[in-house]
Amino acid sequence: MKNKLFRDKKVIVFDLDGTIVKLYAPWHALKDVLSQRYSKRHEEKCEFDSISVCLSEVIKNGDELELIENFDIIRKYELENIEKTEPIEEIVYFINNKEKFEVDPDVILAVLSLNTRRTIMESLDIARISDKFAFIIGREDVRKWKPEPEGLFRIKEKFNVSIEQMIFFGDMEKDMDAGKAAGVDSFFIDILIKMVRDLKC
Repeated sequence: MKNKLFRDKKVIVFDLDGTIVKLYAPWHALKDVLSQRYSKRHEEKCEFDSISVCLSEVIKNGDELELIENFDIIRKYELENIEKTEPIEEIVYFINNKEKFEVDPDVILAVLSLNTRRTIMESLDIARISDKFAFIIGREDVRKWKPEPEGLFRIKEKFNVSIEQMIFFGDMEKDMDAGKAAGVDSFFIDILIKMVRDLKC
């Protein structure tokens, strides 16, 4: 009997930071830099709750070149301490041994992350699992970020699967909200970590 969690699933989607690896980027400093840049450019005081909110405002202003500049700044800050990246041992084990959890061998693995593509790739390289993933959606690849479901819909279209054939793992409420908005079964990564630990006991 198939593991109920993965029954009929054809695509497993993972967030990155806090889900597959732990990044050590200066997030607060980055948010401050982007907020100050926006305030200076538009001559208005603006402190954003999140990086995504900041970028959404840039998009509303129709400033694609500024958006690309923002992506470059984000990438720089993310890569500043990339060598400190720590793979989450249980998830790396799952990815390398998914058949032990009754996952169909043909299941596709994908990443949907708010991090930039280069950060995702370098993190997966550090964890030595980059060859396990068929598709990656990073910060630059969408214009509506989690908790918006755009990235999950992109993955659905890429592999021509139904919503019911996908499952999404993340570590934050915005991941769960994105999954709910897309209609994709979504779980906190803790459930997978426990599954791996239970198997190893």
